[in-house]
Amino acid sequence: MKVSKEFIIGVVVVITIAVLYMGVNYLKGINLLSKQLKYYAVYDNVAGLTPSNAVILNGYKIGIVKKVGMHPRGDGSLIVEVIINDSDLQLPLDTKLEIFDADLFGGKAIRIDMGDSTVYAADKDTLTGTIALGLTESIKQEIEPLKKKTSELFAGIDSVITSLNLVLGSANDKQGLSAIFGSLKNTMQNLESSTSKFDQLLADNTGKLSDIFTNVESITENLKNNNETLTKAITNIGTLSDTLAKLELATTILRVNKALGSFEEVMTKINEGTGTVGQLVNNDSLHSELVNASHSLDLLLNDMRIHPKRYVSFSLIGRKDKTEVISKKDLETVKDGVKENK
Repeated sequence: MKVSKEFIIGVVVVITIAVLYMGVNYLKGINLLSKQLKYYAVYDNVAGLTPSNAVILNGYKIGIVKKVGMHPRGDGSLIVEVIINDSDLQLPLDTKLEIFDADLFGGKAIRIDMGDSTVYAADKDTLTGTIALGLTESIKQEIEPLKKKTSELFAGIDSVITSLNLVLGSANDKQGLSAIFGSLKNTMQNLESSTSKFDQLLADNTGKLSDIFTNVESITENLKNNNETLTKAITNIGTLSDTLAKLELATTILRVNKALGSFEEVMTKINEGTGTVGQLVNNDSLHSELVNASHSLDLLLNDMRIHPKRYVSFSLIGRKDKTEVISKKDLETVKDGVKENK
């Protein structure tokens, strides 16, 4: 069988095109000779992601972005199709496909952020799509607050300069400013002098301060050592307070008031001359009678001393009777005996 040249040329062209297609896809990272997995992710913004961008897992290129296009639902969102060359890879259902900056020049790639779900995604499932801040966006977010603060700082500096210009606008203000700086200089000198004196005072009294701290430490140590004793004393005070609280003070005070009332009534009766004690205190007739009786007794005793024979007879053997006078000492003895028998 004779094969025409045209057929041979056609077969060569087809084989060449097939090899070229497979080579181009291989260069893109798609191996048409092995089984591949396909996943989708939906984004509001793909940040410049284009087909053929790499899909990275743990720093290793495991696939590529196959296609980027508008979502069929027409809400402005974008759908991205990725190809995974390793058919044995199992992605949890909560895995995220995160768009990030692959280099400093703004090149994009997708990073596979493995999830924790025990349920695995099947081929052609839709995974969650996220986007990480690029270097430019990160720097912009860091610079924006700094820019705002810088603007506020320049505004404050401008306000200070304006106020300073107003202060320095006239000669009088300049003189006043000079006086202010002079006063400030004197104040700083006085402060420096006071600081030096304070340092000297501390240096001179270092020993005293050390003794004071030692005493304070000793007092603290004593309190610590006598903590149990202090606790017992406080407990005793509490017990005494409870005992006093339990006493029938009201009843006792009532009894005292009644006793004082009775005593006041007795004193009132005495002052009024009621009863025996009242008569004795207020009536001086008993005193007068006692005075008179004492005077009469004195007269009687004196008469007995001078004329003893009127009251006592003496019989002396061998002697004549004669008048004898009782001594004053004997008379005092008799008088004392009479007083004791009253």
